[in-house]
Parts: sequence; structure tokens; C-alpha cells
Amino acid sequence: MIARVILVPSLVHEAPLAVFRNAPALVPALLRAALALDLPPFTTDELADADFTQPLPAEFRADLVIRLIGAPPARPDVLGIVVEVQRARDDDKRRSWPLYVAALHARLRCPTCLVVLATDPAVAAWAATPITSLQPGTSFVPLVLGPDHVPRVDAERARREPWLAVLSALAHGNRPDGVAVALTAIAAARTLDDEHANFCFKLIYASLNDATRRALEDEMLTSKDLEWEMPILRRAFDEGLEKGREKGREEGREDALAEARIQGLQRTRRTLLDLASRRRPELSADARQRVEACNDDDRLALLVVEVGSAPDADAVERLLAAL
Repeated sequence: MIARVILVPSLVHEAPLAVFRNAPALVPALLRAALALDLPPFTTDELADADFTQPLPAEFRADLVIRLIGAPPARPDVLGIVVEVQRARDDDKRRSWPLYVAALHARLRCPTCLVVLATDPAVAAWAATPITSLQPGTSFVPLVLGPDHVPRVDAERARREPWLAVLSALAHGNRPDGVAVALTAIAAARTLDDEHANFCFKLIYASLNDATRRALEDEMLTSKDLEWEMPILRRAFDEGLEKGREKGREEGREDALAEARIQGLQRTRRTLLDLASRRRPELSADARQRVEACNDDDRLALLVVEVGSAPDADAVERLLAAL
């Protein structure tokens, strides 16, 4: 798995990519189910290098690249997939998409395609428009997964496919019944280990608009039947409720959320340092200080995933040096 040693973009943009990094098989599954694409037989899926920089001044880097690999012993590359997350129209970015696919085609020497994930229906329609300026008489047509192509999963399927449930929350969390979709995904994430469960909660929470986020917070504050919440958030919310009885619901609510964020930041730092120390026992003092000094919880949460998937100990050190 290739670790990307670059500055972390916004968590909202990175959220779907984080899902695909942890569950790359979702991409070919969605292409088959949502777009009825006939994929070649494969036995393995792997992340690949997403850097397509050429010997030119400009830098070209795709969001994610996935290789589908055939059966052993030869294990040939059978399909290369460039994944791009697009949250708004960007004509300059759009012009770079054919380059990504051509460069991957030359690298892998097998069929390749571009998949654009767009959580906004209007952006999805724009992304699906053929690119006709590349060569006269031909067009390049991106494969686009819009919000309607990502299924809303019920609780039973969410337990079987927790990463699909998280992707569903990212696609549908701000649509009608979005809180229910988010709750289903967070419940499913509890089937993962604590680090990934906490990370999934942050991905979902960051993707919600203010109204949906407030509704989700209210649900967590008032429910006494839910057992899926992160323990640290549950404690903070319960403390906030107790304060709310004395100072009023709104003040108590804000205190609960503030305390949850503070404790969550400290826990994410500890998680990252523990994981980095296991991956690189000789972790430098400078790297530890950078983690302790970072107050960007979203960035620290992404680094937990990046450090966990780093190819070697030196890559761990480089990731933390970028803080």
C-alpha cells in the first residue's frame, strides 16, 4: 500500500478517499452494481501510486489509484482505476483527468478507467459530460458515481459492510432522513477496531451540514438506548446533560460538545503516537513534539490511517515530519 507523504487536504474532501483506502473493493463493487460495468475477472485489489507527475513544471497527482489483479501465479494487472473526489465544478482539474488515465495505462500496460465520486447531483452531472477537446472525433467519458449510485444500507447490511455504510452516510447524510443513515453507519463502525470506529465517526460528523450535525448531536444527547457511541463522547455528553439541568439545555449542550472535542483531540494524539511508536520504535523526539503541538483533530485522525498503512518505518517518520 502506498502512503502519500503530502499535506493533508480538508477532511470533507478526504472522507470518501479514507473509506476507499480502507476498503478498495468498494470501488469495483459499485462500478458493477451502480453502473453495470463489465469488469475483468480479478482476485485481488490493491492501492497504487497516485502520482502522475511528468518531466514538466506542473505536478499531477490523482486522489487515489486502485489496481485489480488477476489470479496467481502470474497475478497480472487486469484493470487500473483512477478515483477522483469532486465536490465542485473545476474545469482545470477536469482537463487533467485524461492524463491520469493515460499515464496509468502506460504504467500498468492494461485497461484503465477514471471514476469520479461526486456527492452533489449537479456536480455529478457536470463530471459525466464527455470531454471532447482532447482529440477531434473522439471523446473521453468519465465514469461517475453520484449520490444516487451509493446505496442507503439497512442495519443488517451495514453490520456486514461497515465501510459501505460509512460511504452511504457521506453520500446521504445531508439528504432527507440523513440522521438515520448516519446513525446506522456509526453503529456499524462499532464492529471495527476502536481506532477505525473513532475515525469513522469523525469522517461522518465532518461531512454533515450544520442542521444535520445538530440533529445528530441532539439524538446522541437524548438517547438512552443507543450503545454504539464512542465511550469518550458518551461521557462528555452525559456530563453536558448534567450541566444542562443546572444551567439550561443550550449551555449544557455546548459544554458537552466542547469537552468532547478536547478529550477527542487528546485521545487522537495518544492513538497516533502509540501507533507510530509500534510502526517505528525509534520515533524521533521531533516527531513526538509535532504530534503533541498539533491541534487539528481532523489532520491527526487522517494521519492515524496514513501511519497505519505506511509501507515502512521511514515512511512513518516522513509522515509525521510533514505536520
